[in-house]
Amino acid sequence: MKRKTAARRSGNLLRNRLRMSQIELLAAMERSPTLSAAARDVNLTQPAASRLLNTLTADLGIALFERVGRTLKPTAAGQALIRKAAEFVADLDRTQSDLEAIDEGLIGTISVGAGVSSCYVLVPRAVTLLLKTTPRIAVSVREGGMDELAARLREGRIDLLVGRFESETPYQDIAIEKLYSPSVRVVCGPQHPLARKRNPTWKELIQESWILPESGTPMRSGVEALFRRQGVRPQASLVESSAIQANVALLNSLNLIWVLSEDVSEYFAGLGALHIVNVPELDAPGPFIVGHLRHRRLSPSAERMRECLFEAAKPKPSRRR
Repeated sequence: MKRKTAARRSGNLLRNRLRMSQIELLAAMERSPTLSAAARDVNLTQPAASRLLNTLTADLGIALFERVGRTLKPTAAGQALIRKAAEFVADLDRTQSDLEAIDEGLIGTISVGAGVSSCYVLVPRAVTLLLKTTPRIAVSVREGGMDELAARLREGRIDLLVGRFESETPYQDIAIEKLYSPSVRVVCGPQHPLARKRNPTWKELIQESWILPESGTPMRSGVEALFRRQGVRPQASLVESSAIQANVALLNSLNLIWVLSEDVSEYFAGLGALHIVNVPELDAPGPFIVGHLRHRRLSPSAERMRECLFEAAKPKPSRRR
């Protein structure tokens, strides 16, 4: 009974005594390496920040931090409180954005984190659907790597992430739904001699110079499997890169071969920026997904964006003839 009473008293203290200045400082500690950096982030001096944390520790009667040398490190309880404070501040920021949007005549906001390859076809198509059907939603899109976007999602800075994970193992706190798995095409520049060949062979392709996908990526694994099946590797692989824009530029300045998702290949082929080589397509290295935090309920705007992503992911007629 005493333990239950103590737990209730501690809970009441957290609700009734926790100050907004303490919450903001704790949230800043989630993204700052030191207390002094977190204090600067919320416009406090380090002594003032230390007093806020000491007061909170005394009020709760729980060890939240410990000294390791000259560095203040959070205990397990401190880490839990920092994480929840960061989520709380992120929720407040999203609510503020929604209120400002409503005040301006909109009905909500949605922030999407997009992996690079999803930014050319899938995400623009989904945003187009969203704005055509629900034009009073304000949309922001943040491009980045999937690890970076997963961190933004956990911090509450984006509502949804879209892209292709190399492995789902580190993301157990994220609810992941598969959207689609576009096949992979071999591409070259419009000026490449292979662009004028109607039916080139794999042997001819592998004799060319290639841009190889970055080592360790699903796309690289697929390309290496192709080389093993053919029993030969390219003699010249001078570039290793997964930077789509840079690779398209290289295809237009050098006679190189590359592999790219079919939807993105068709996008650039439609712009005249590359040629899709007429050889059999390769299997997809993995699906494009949409993800959100399991414990965070999607807003109506985020749920509508999720629906548009699924609609955008439905197969479209190929432009290739």
